[in-house]
Amino acid sequence: MPVTDTRDTPPERSSISSAVEEEITEFMRRTFVGTRSRFARTSGDARFAVHSSQVPVIAGDRIRSTLDYTQTTDPFDYLLFFVVHAGEVAITTPAEGEITLAPGAAAACPVGVPVGFAMHDINLSVLRLPTQRLDQVAEDAFDILPGQLHLDAVQPVSAAMHRYWRAVVHLTNGALMDDPSPMASPLVADEMTRNVAIAALHTFPNTTMTEPTRHDPGRVAPAALRRAIAYIDAHAERPLRLSEIATAAGTSARALQYAFRTHYDTTPMGYVRRVRLEHARRDLQIADPRQGATVKAIAARWGFTEPDRFTAAYRDVFGTLPSHTLRT
Repeated sequence: MPVTDTRDTPPERSSISSAVEEEITEFMRRTFVGTRSRFARTSGDARFAVHSSQVPVIAGDRIRSTLDYTQTTDPFDYLLFFVVHAGEVAITTPAEGEITLAPGAAAACPVGVPVGFAMHDINLSVLRLPTQRLDQVAEDAFDILPGQLHLDAVQPVSAAMHRYWRAVVHLTNGALMDDPSPMASPLVADEMTRNVAIAALHTFPNTTMTEPTRHDPGRVAPAALRRAIAYIDAHAERPLRLSEIATAAGTSARALQYAFRTHYDTTPMGYVRRVRLEHARRDLQIADPRQGATVKAIAARWGFTEPDRFTAAYRDVFGTLPSHTLRT
């Protein structure tokens, strides 16, 4: 079985602040994707500035540019999401043509096709997510086969989901940029990335909204289910993937999903989160708040990065607040 390093690893950082077209173009190529850009002639103090922070499962960027430009990118092989804080962005895709985005707007860039941009005095927050991670979450949550997922539009499905997505981007981008960053923990980074993927699947039109859910893929022997549970119990402290658990169980990911839904009314990854919740409870029971132990720190140790959600999940399962467990 693959062994994932659980040691904290600070995010990789990079940045640029320049008005030199060649420097900017090369930074874009290394950080984002190849591009053909044209820069407007502006005042001598105009700048293009980017601060980037990256962990293996997700990356974030903050872009501020008073140097206006247009560009056509090479096709993206990952998912790029951004929120406009200031300025104006026009994005052009083969499927939807040109869409102008004002401050407050959010968008997703389609994968596998060139994208056109026109930027004017911009301030953006960006998240970059590997397509494989979205595929994994779509398979676990919606039973969509890997490779069948694609986004159908670049803008959110509703005003409510738009507001929710902006909050997700703010939280995740902020965590990536913090120093020290909580994303240095592989488990925290993995769980936050999963939250981003789930939010993206609900925010942007995609095949999870139109593909039928697959039905019974075959029986899973009780011994295989026990092997899956034992593997989860033994490795709950590190990032886990559905395919990895299925391999340990000796069955297919699709069959394992069906078995967990049938016997436990949850998915394998839902079971993983329940096990981590049990570990967090045990840590709260033995921790001493007089020695500086906190609910937030213990929750984060087990991948629960949003305190309010952790408290709600803990209360639903154990019938009490985590703060009460810590005190007693």
